[in-house]
Amino acid sequence: APPPHRSAPRTPGTGAPLYRLVDFAEHVDPAARAGLEAALEASGLLDAWVCADGTVLDPATRDTLLVPGPPPAGPTPVAPTLADVLRPVAAPDSGVPTERVESVLLAVALGSESAMATAEDSVIGTDGSWKLGVARGRHTKQTAEYVGAEVRAETRRRALAELDRRLVDAETRLAEQQSGLRILTEHRTQVADTLSRPPAARRLTDAWARTAEAERTAQVLDGRASAAAREAEQARALAVAARRESEAAASAHDLPADPVALDSVRLALDRLGTGTERLRRRLRAVVSSAEAHRQGREGYERALTSRREAESDYAEPLARLETARRMVGALEEALGASEQEILAREDEVKRRLEAIRRQLPGMTGDLSAAHDERVRAEEDERVRREALAGQEGEAVASGRRLRTALSLPGVSRGAGLDAPAESEAREGNEADSEADVRDRAKALRRLVDAVRGRLGAERRDISDTTLLNRHTELRDQLSGGYDATLEEHDGIKVCRLVDDHGPHDIAAVGERIAAQAAEARERLTEREREVFQRFLTGELGDHLSSQVLAAEALVAALNGTLSTVRTSHGLGVVLDWKLTDGVEADVKAAVDLLRSPSGLRTREQSEQLRDVLQRRIEDARRADPGAGYAAHLRTALDYRDWFTFTPWVVSDATPGSRRKLSGRTGLSQGEQRVLSYLVLFAAAAAHFTSLAETAPHAPRLILLDDAFAKVDEPTHARLGRILVDLDLDFVLTSERLIGNWPDVPSLHIYECLRDPHVRGVATLHYTWNGRQRRLMPV
Repeated sequence: APPPHRSAPRTPGTGAPLYRLVDFAEHVDPAARAGLEAALEASGLLDAWVCADGTVLDPATRDTLLVPGPPPAGPTPVAPTLADVLRPVAAPDSGVPTERVESVLLAVALGSESAMATAEDSVIGTDGSWKLGVARGRHTKQTAEYVGAEVRAETRRRALAELDRRLVDAETRLAEQQSGLRILTEHRTQVADTLSRPPAARRLTDAWARTAEAERTAQVLDGRASAAAREAEQARALAVAARRESEAAASAHDLPADPVALDSVRLALDRLGTGTERLRRRLRAVVSSAEAHRQGREGYERALTSRREAESDYAEPLARLETARRMVGALEEALGASEQEILAREDEVKRRLEAIRRQLPGMTGDLSAAHDERVRAEEDERVRREALAGQEGEAVASGRRLRTALSLPGVSRGAGLDAPAESEAREGNEADSEADVRDRAKALRRLVDAVRGRLGAERRDISDTTLLNRHTELRDQLSGGYDATLEEHDGIKVCRLVDDHGPHDIAAVGERIAAQAAEARERLTEREREVFQRFLTGELGDHLSSQVLAAEALVAALNGTLSTVRTSHGLGVVLDWKLTDGVEADVKAAVDLLRSPSGLRTREQSEQLRDVLQRRIEDARRADPGAGYAAHLRTALDYRDWFTFTPWVVSDATPGSRRKLSGRTGLSQGEQRVLSYLVLFAAAAAHFTSLAETAPHAPRLILLDDAFAKVDEPTHARLGRILVDLDLDFVLTSERLIGNWPDVPSLHIYECLRDPHVRGVATLHYTWNGRQRRLMPV
């Protein structure tokens, strides 16, 4: 709709709006077109009415008219006008000739926003700026929409498309409204049917009776629920007491109080019981085997005794046989005896022969058993000799492989083996070619002893992957034109360094670099030594001195904070920061000298400090030659390794006495944890206080995961009060603490809730003001 000041009817044939009578010149770019149309639209000229020739209007007509006027005056003879960027177009149904439109365009100047400040006429700019007398302004558009027939057609097409889209949306909403109307109509019909046919009174009476019965049942259930709530509260109190007892028992037996952890301990105990039972069965089997072995041993001893008895029985007939032989000899000698003597002797011999005949079967059996024992012993000897021969062959082969490895170039030198080991290897080679197996074994033993003596203690086996990784690290760290190669000879990997002159042994290159480093150190001038010594005893010494003094000041501040903190039982902690027992004499001397600044030390003290620090640096370099000089300085001058902290327990009940805080102090595990918390809190407070001088806005914040575990609940509030007294902000996580302690004035509490069947975690946000806990809205 047109604005109120343009409410006059516009009759066709009596004129036309300006935008229908003009079009852009061809040389005007799209941006200028959009800016020009925006300026015309904002100034009201775009749709102003241009009357046809001879048209007479009522002076009271409410409309904006464009009347041709004189061209604007400008600094140049020919000032730019709208006719330079717009051209008239014919509108047959308007009755306005192009000459009149040309006059209107020539009456409006064309300029920029900066030129409008001095212009007195009407001015339109291609950047969207405009001026009509004392009125001026600026407007912007993305693109032209009305000037030109093609532009208007495109604008009309976009408007029709927008109308089509709105029409589709309206039809969709209409369908939805119709569907809702149909549903409401159905509901209204159902309500009307229900109102027209009300239910019978009997059903309503029955419903009221059921309602009354349900209310009585609800009251009974409410009473039962109250009783159950009371019982639940009592059960909860019993559970809390049982939990405290279980936690105390778990703390006393050094067990976790968490059910999951206890299940793990129970499972471990079950496994231990199963393993113990398995071990018991194995022990029984071992005992049974030992019993069988004992019985076998006893049988063997009985067989041995029988054999010895058989040998003894055999020895007796043999002695008798010898006696009989002697008797025969005596008879032969007594041929000249009488007949009666000979007969008597013959009878004696017959009796002895009969006795020997009776003993002969047993002696034959004993002889057969002895023969069998001998055969078995010979077979056992043969088997053992074959095994010995195999072992000797393996030893000789191993010795050959060892000598081959030692003969590889660079192996002996790289492993730290000198000439004696090589001579042992040569002796082993000569023994291998000249002497027998035992001599070879003896030579191999001497070679192995020599190699072990020079290599030191045995180390664990190194896998091929570890060797390749160390070779890669060596190759990445090499400099000075060297590259590393890894060769394998008969299963032995040899690493060599390659430069422009070819491959070299690593040991040879290391000796060469060490010699060059020693030569470079010798070339160090006296002035450079003085500079280094001045740095060591000056800047570095002052820094180390300031660190030691700052640490002592921090410990003093920490003890000052701890002196004001006590547990509910009146226990406190005092820290000692002293030199470690058994520390080296150089460290003691260095600490004594570092406690005074360099400006207050005498020349002798500075030289002593320099010598001490230099000796520690040299010791660190010898301990790890491969590390850099910075690493040597860190190792040698790390004062934290020189000192040790010792916590002492003090009690207000026994002033002047103290006990070292340890597992044998006689305190419960909960008390030990409380004292440990005191030390941690005081250390954090002292640290933040020392930072306040350089960083006054640094937060005094600590984080505690599973806070106050194995500490009794009455002590939780005391620890919270200590945090408040030390002016520490804290973030605590716990599965049982809420944090609503009266001594804590303010706290934000987040309770995490999780359903095992749903992904994600929900939180409830509470605030605590020291008196009550309030649930915060989401």
